[in-house]
Amino acid sequence: MTFERSFENFVQILSEEEVTPEITPSALADIGKEFSVRSVVAIVSNVPNSDISSEPDVVIPLFGPVPENVAPSYLFKHTLAGKKTVTYHIYLKDNRSWNEEEYKAFAIIMDVVIMHMERFLLGKVVQDSALIQYLTGLPNSGGFIAHATKLVESKEILKYDMFFFNLKSFGLISRRYGLAEGDEIIKRYAKKLREFCDDDEIVAHFGGDNFTALIKKEKSQKFLKFLAGVPVYGMKKDRKEEVKIAAVTGVYAVDESLKEPGQLISRAAMALNYAKNVANKPYVFVNKAMSTRIYRQKQIEDRYEEALVNEEFRIYLQPKVDIFTGEIVGAESLARWFCNGVVIYPTEFIPILEQEGMVASLDLYVLKKSCEFIKKWKEKGIEPVQVSVNFSRRDLNYKHLAREIVSIIDEGGVERNLIQIEVTETANEDERILMTNFLMSLRDKGIDTAIDDFGTGYSSLSNLRDFPVSMIKIDKSFIENESANNNDEIVLRNIVRMAEELNIKVLTEGVEKVEQIELLKKVGCHFAQGFLYDNPIPEHDFEKRLIKKNYSE
Repeated sequence: MTFERSFENFVQILSEEEVTPEITPSALADIGKEFSVRSVVAIVSNVPNSDISSEPDVVIPLFGPVPENVAPSYLFKHTLAGKKTVTYHIYLKDNRSWNEEEYKAFAIIMDVVIMHMERFLLGKVVQDSALIQYLTGLPNSGGFIAHATKLVESKEILKYDMFFFNLKSFGLISRRYGLAEGDEIIKRYAKKLREFCDDDEIVAHFGGDNFTALIKKEKSQKFLKFLAGVPVYGMKKDRKEEVKIAAVTGVYAVDESLKEPGQLISRAAMALNYAKNVANKPYVFVNKAMSTRIYRQKQIEDRYEEALVNEEFRIYLQPKVDIFTGEIVGAESLARWFCNGVVIYPTEFIPILEQEGMVASLDLYVLKKSCEFIKKWKEKGIEPVQVSVNFSRRDLNYKHLAREIVSIIDEGGVERNLIQIEVTETANEDERILMTNFLMSLRDKGIDTAIDDFGTGYSSLSNLRDFPVSMIKIDKSFIENESANNNDEIVLRNIVRMAEELNIKVLTEGVEKVEQIELLKKVGCHFAQGFLYDNPIPEHDFEKRLIKKNYSE
């Protein structure tokens, strides 16, 4: 076979497939005979002084066996993306060597091989980078889950404990050394973590100061002691200073109840949250109470969509009352979940739905049902009142939420002014921006809005100024003292006065005693909601109240 023909076959074979190392043996078969090639081996090395320069070389056989302790006959080098060097070792048979013409001809062949290998290796770099945290070079969440999935499938996962840990006071370290040196300290810390781990263990970096690890059970206590103070160093004015980094850790001792890899993270993260916010300890293991909570959470997540379809959520209404006249002026719709004869209250299921990003569908369901109630009252000739529906702050991430709310109201055949949308105030700046845009959008569409639990956020007064709302609902904490003192009265009076000057109505929540009503009358608050008038009640009971219309009769 002529060189032209063998070269043509070589190019055609390489062009037909994607994974070069798997097809180079057949592609180089004819070429190898013609040029007396015994082996072609690619060795991928990291560029010196890079973040990953200490990682071992990768040997990729392209043709023939990998010779041991034999010097290559020829070398071809290529730099890949500025971070890796690929050296192609060519071994010839029987100590042969090429003449100049043969070398030039084979160099053309290697140009083609290098082109295809570059495509293959760059694809692998991109694939690997999707699983690696860019700063530390440790696996990211995707890399961690990929590794954990293999352990779960092989049942080897039962040999490990799962750690989720957060660095203590790392913000202070960053402020002392600056952001750039703070990154270097994190890299040094990550290197120490990697050195602690055996080959069959993994430590991952989820970004910021959040890390996870799967460590063999027999080494768990040793790892916890290690995390209590990992020695690294920071550079300050060209001087090396020792820094000890401690972590707060949640630990899940993996057991048979584990069903899928994501539970490793959620269980250890819950223990971490408990260690930081409840126990105030350097580490906490997942205990039985936490496990019960996890199981309950999983039940709620699994049953929610089916429960929504089956209308297991019933909407109760709590009246809003004008305390000077006793007249019902509105109502708030509240969801109760009737699951297999047991009532699940919002305090149990709402936080879980919010955490999992599922609460918007429930809020929209409550809105739809509220519109149905109003339409039914009108059809019966009962004068309706405005009904409010509470939307979670988590819902604000949905770009077209305001449009969907308007669509449900209009399709329900209800006047827009008969619905009020409540949102809970926030001190978070990102949420404030989202909330302001959301409230403005609803106002522009003719829908009333209210701030719920007003007074629980530190930026309450600026919210009063900035948020385009028609009502604020004062949190019950302002009136639930056994005897409201002079300061309570001053604060309430001034909130009511400022709101009225801004043309905003004021309603106080959680009213349970006559004395509280007297205080509200004294400060000029006209509207209230609470057990003194009614608990949240089913729609048919509220309808009876609505016909009567007044609590003073």
